Amino acid sequence: MISNLDFLQRVAIERPVGTQKNAMLINYIEELFINEGYTVTSLPFDCNVWKCGESVIRIGTVKLSIYASPFSKYFNGTGNVLFISSLEELREKYLKDKILIIYGSLAQSALQPKDFPFYYPDEHKEIITLLERKKPKAIVSLTGKSQFNGMNPFPMFEDGNLLIPTAYASNSLLPRILELIENESTIHLKINSKNKHSESKQLVAFKKNKNSLGKIVICAHMDSKYNTAGTLDNATGVTVLMKLMESLKSVATSFDIDFVPFNSEEYFGVNGQLKYLDYITQQKSEIKLVINIDSPCHKNSKTAISYYNLKKNTISIIDNIIQNHEYIEKGNEWFAGDHCVFAFNKIPCIAVTSSDFYDGALEYTHTPLDTMNTIDYELILPTVSVLIEIIKNFK
Repeated sequence: MISNLDFLQRVAIERPVGTQKNAMLINYIEELFINEGYTVTSLPFDCNVWKCGESVIRIGTVKLSIYASPFSKYFNGTGNVLFISSLEELREKYLKDKILIIYGSLAQSALQPKDFPFYYPDEHKEIITLLERKKPKAIVSLTGKSQFNGMNPFPMFEDGNLLIPTAYASNSLLPRILELIENESTIHLKINSKNKHSESKQLVAFKKNKNSLGKIVICAHMDSKYNTAGTLDNATGVTVLMKLMESLKSVATSFDIDFVPFNSEEYFGVNGQLKYLDYITQQKSEIKLVINIDSPCHKNSKTAISYYNLKKNTISIIDNIIQNHEYIEKGNEWFAGDHCVFAFNKIPCIAVTSSDFYDGALEYTHTPLDTMNTIDYELILPTVSVLIEIIKNFK
């Protein structure tokens, strides 16, 4: 039997894709799958590991600390500074060889990585295309509190494919930079960021049914961002996944089941997800249901289950199941996890998270504060229990 607390503590470490700790965790999870009697497929892929150091803006004799954007290219140089706060200015201004400082409305949210395969809004594409076409030397974005995680400031760019070195800092620095730049024609910028090639893999453990009516995919991303233990996001989700794997081993169902600890949800290239999508395409599998578990078990919350593309009778069945579980409730739809690529393709999905995700739990994600103190591991078994009941009754 897998101990909830022991497994959770083992997973709750900084574990970005491609790193040594990520690799150790993959091997451990694979061993658990095999020990429980599952067949495991391993899908290898290339990736980058990111390292960063002190990054600064120097204006005259004054040095201001900033942050290298994850997976940025290295930069250490001097140039004339240009400030841009809107898309209109970006379209109009000459940027070549400038050090660009982005602030205001243009820096209100993070951009999707270039050519992101699942969701790449037209405005994001235009911004990135214009920047690469106009060729500034480097970019510093001045941002505030993220709408989608606990970071403050947050990186506007997190993209190893972007051709321009980027950094970020708090928008509270803007008045100081403007004051200093009045007496200087140039600034010196150092973005201390390096990428190293690495390799990783995507695991798939599966349970076959002789008279299968299709496939159920149960997934939870196992990787983390840098500089966080990722306990709520998403060590708890992986723990629920592994308890489901253990519990469903001897449970009769009408479907094949894939257990997928997605490895790269927090990575700009989503390489593991792409490998799995290729894998199921080659298998010609008909997916009947996806269950994505991401950031459940926040302290003082319940587990929230939301539905996507389900039939009315299935919704009625799940609603009745939830009503009989004290620590479970029906949640609102959210489109920021591994279920999205399936939901956008009209595949029935269930997403499992904390009931207070957007008004409590979110404050800790992607930060050093996401530790064992953020979660209630006693919620793991009730979450596993309701999902087993849903799977048993799914038709």
